[in-house]
Amino acid sequence: MDAFAGSMVARGPTLGPDRETATGSLHVVSLPSVDAAREFVAREPNNRAGVYGEHLVCGFENLLGRTMWEFSSRTDEPMFLLIALPGESRHRSLERLPTALRERLILYGALTAPDADAGGAVLIVQARDRGAAQALAADALDDVSDVEVHDWEFGGRR
Repeated sequence: MDAFAGSMVARGPTLGPDRETATGSLHVVSLPSVDAAREFVAREPNNRAGVYGEHLVCGFENLLGRTMWEFSSRTDEPMFLLIALPGESRHRSLERLPTALRERLILYGALTAPDADAGGAVLIVQARDRGAAQALAADALDDVSDVEVHDWEFGGRR
């Protein structure tokens, strides 16, 4: 994965309720094409080891304009990954988001898939619990009825 370090926007495992058991992973990487993204997936160590049953490749527009490493955490609250798949929800512009949400955003972006008519979105937020994370997502998305919520943490070498 070192070959992709300069292109990495965010990465980290999704976790079970115990916040110890890995259930999946998120990688947001700036790559030149879908083929390059598929190559990344093929080379990802956990994918090569057969850890993942499936994967999803989407286009991503970085609405924050920064990486997760530029986020300055103010608390030791947990982090949550919220995904509204393409075709299910629309994101709001960064300027329309409440300040309280913007301060908790680690990642915020629009998702696109070749076969979807509408865009989706992805957020990573720091919040006291899942309910608070979902409430924050309601300030960022037009429809939160089908938003996936995952416990999440910063990835990379430990």
